[in-house]
Amino acid sequence: MFKKLMKKPAFLTGFLFLFGMFAASLVYYAGWGDEVAKLDLMKNEEGDFLSPPYSPLEYPPLGTDNFNRNVLLLLIVGAKYTIGAALVIMLCRVLPSVVLGLVIHFYFKPFRNIIDHIVDAANYFPPTLLSFLLLNWMLLEGPLDNPDHFPYDFWDKTIFYLVILIIISIPSLTPLFSNEYDKIMKEEFIDSSKVLGATKRHYIMNHIRPFILPQILLISIREFMIIMLLIAHPGVLKVFIGGAVLEEDVFHNQVFVSLTYEWSGLLGGWWQYLWTTYPWISFIPVVFFSLTILSAKLMLIGATRVMETLGRDHRVVHEEKADSFEGKERFDLVHKA
Repeated sequence: MFKKLMKKPAFLTGFLFLFGMFAASLVYYAGWGDEVAKLDLMKNEEGDFLSPPYSPLEYPPLGTDNFNRNVLLLLIVGAKYTIGAALVIMLCRVLPSVVLGLVIHFYFKPFRNIIDHIVDAANYFPPTLLSFLLLNWMLLEGPLDNPDHFPYDFWDKTIFYLVILIIISIPSLTPLFSNEYDKIMKEEFIDSSKVLGATKRHYIMNHIRPFILPQILLISIREFMIIMLLIAHPGVLKVFIGGAVLEEDVFHNQVFVSLTYEWSGLLGGWWQYLWTTYPWISFIPVVFFSLTILSAKLMLIGATRVMETLGRDHRVVHEEKADSFEGKERFDLVHKA
């Protein structure tokens, strides 16, 4: 299946961008240890010093930030934390939802309406606001109360951040998979299995699994896109992956700086420059978030086309098997008579 996906130009383009950014970040970590030094002051043609930050024209390709650091290197360093966190959250959202969906479908069907109503009511509360309210006290309590003391270390904050973003989505994903199982169990070939006395394990391994695996891939890519948006929003509210520290920039302002340079931290730290003479600083992380989501969208388009073909093939195979089972049953009945 992976070979078929890689033959789709849309999927290949999106995959290469995401893999390229993630791989480049790992290579930079292995070679330079994520170190991004502050640049020396630059001079103009007359030999006079220029005041930082420098624009992309003065310091290609993306200029420098309010600490006079190379913006491109900051984005490369933060790519592995941003994309990596999105992938971890995606997997920890989707995989438990797949299992819980099966449990609800087979064992809690009488309570489906109640569960659906509860989930629908919960979906009205914005996930960005919910995540901010849950993360705010842990990630911001230290620097707001006492900038020199952080009650939680980096890994405490990182794990808590991931757990919160995982938990708030599982209740809405689980009914989604339950509905997919309902659709599969309404297929005509399922009736033949019921006549033959198939068990729940047989349904899951032989009928549900071939149809749900493509759906898992598509839902995972959609979730990745949603998670990238969700990661960006708390960043504007100064909630960063792993927390932040207070540092003084070139303008002598005390600002929050992301510990990992992940993109939501860069976005939150640079958002204020959107209305200044340095607007490029604010736009750059927005562009990279957009490119990442666009890459995932291209992967989704390519994967959808492949999965439609595989879905038709699986349905034909199952119907042929069902016909053969029914034919065998009729032959046995006639032979016994």
